[in-house]
Amino acid sequence: MSADRMKPGERLVAVLMGQKPDRVPVSPFILGYAAKIVGLPIGDLYTDPKKSFRAQLLCAEMHGYDSSPMYGYAAVGAWEFGGKVGFPYEPGQSAPYVIKEPVESEEDVDRLEVPDPKNAGSVPIAMEIARQCYASGLPAVFQSGEVLTYAGNIMGPTRLLTWMIRKPELVHKVCKKVEEFLIACAEYFTSTFGADRCIAFAGGPIESNKLISPKQFEEFVYPYMLRIHRKILDMGVQIILEHPCADQNKNMPWYRKLREECGWRGKYVWNFGPETPLETQIAQFGEHDVIMGNVDPPSFQFRSFEEVLLLCKENIERGIKNPSGYILGPGCEMPPLAPPINVYAMIKASREYGRYG
Repeated sequence: MSADRMKPGERLVAVLMGQKPDRVPVSPFILGYAAKIVGLPIGDLYTDPKKSFRAQLLCAEMHGYDSSPMYGYAAVGAWEFGGKVGFPYEPGQSAPYVIKEPVESEEDVDRLEVPDPKNAGSVPIAMEIARQCYASGLPAVFQSGEVLTYAGNIMGPTRLLTWMIRKPELVHKVCKKVEEFLIACAEYFTSTFGADRCIAFAGGPIESNKLISPKQFEEFVYPYMLRIHRKILDMGVQIILEHPCADQNKNMPWYRKLREECGWRGKYVWNFGPETPLETQIAQFGEHDVIMGNVDPPSFQFRSFEEVLLLCKENIERGIKNPSGYILGPGCEMPPLAPPINVYAMIKASREYGRYG
């Protein structure tokens, strides 16, 4: 095994600039796992920005992967709009979860106010982690969507799905307020650090075709997503990490349309779930964008090192064909209980099977 010629930061920048690094970068989508590695309760990763930054940085240094600290979780939206979330301090918990939605009735929709990002829920924590990243020469990452996942956490998934059919005007009212909030968040981060030092991170499970149809995606997701992305690109943000979580194969035409209507500006890093073949992503985005992923996340916890290494090898052999760059990673967050040897399998696979000539 030959020695690496590039450092993690250099490797990732090369891919994002359209250049070939020494080998395939590795971005393991690690959050809760980092807390386990340094002996922290997972809840501290989401409540204490200094401990969170340190845990993520040490974990990256220990494993030698290429991504840097960030902040985010799927239950986002409820706390920011006045609801309540719980943090993962109990056994079996791995991420924040909604305790109380701010919208529990039709009347609550009109009472719902767009919060100031400076003191809205998790945003101050994300901002403090971003400040530490900026001071260390790393990108500042901020969450920029998706709107329907925020709306689902604000009113509860069951109420959301029911109102999408019976009272769609209420869903649109909430989505418009979420859109306004997310644009304000983007302005907050880009004005603080400069757009060229920021990465927007968008993604959410409620947009999955397990829950909504492509027609519903067209009505309740796409218009808001397009306006937000256009605003972010107009601010000067150059990198958007887009994570269509879970099975979103039937939404693919809309993600393709998003890039076309945005004029293929900026560089997108697409991290679809393992349900979406890399070949499909390359066919849709390969001429312009980076593909990241998409090894099956539970495999890192439940399969052997040899099996995970083989999965990573197969992923590299398929993804490295993308003309605009490829990053090895899981199709969603790394399971916090994954054995460290299985995380190392990604680095080993990149070194053994992902070298460029």
